[in-house]
Amino acid sequence: MSQTGQEYVCNGAICRCDKGTLPSQLRVLTNQTVHLQGKTVATTLDKLFMPFGTCLVKNNMPCVPMLTMWEDYFDKVSLVAPGCHPLLEKSTIRCALGGKVSIVSTLQVSMPLPPPPPQVESARTSSMSLCPMLVSDFSPAQ
Repeated sequence: MSQTGQEYVCNGAICRCDKGTLPSQLRVLTNQTVHLQGKTVATTLDKLFMPFGTCLVKNNMPCVPMLTMWEDYFDKVSLVAPGCHPLLEKSTIRCALGGKVSIVSTLQVSMPLPPPPPQVESARTSSMSLCPMLVSDFSPAQ
């Protein structure tokens, strides 16, 4: 299963149960050493959520999550202890009552790259002018 392009999940990530009526935040308690953007990284041992509102399986009674094991986590790395794998945005966990919890927001913040310094752009433009083939439209012969 491909794990390319997947973000790691951070403390406070917004999650939703498909049988609950409200989103909830994931609390990271098992990892206090590995951080990303100033937030602790969630692992397969983290299962603490506030209730997801009311539960459709329990006829709209208050949700009391009874979570099993995380699925689709990053299994190539262990954090803190063996078998303690980082969660990815595609990770899910099932509730013993029938719901499935998924990640809505990992809480990673997109960081735009700053524009290149003017001297870098002028060097790139100069080198491109030395090789006109790189800047002209190339159409293969038909």
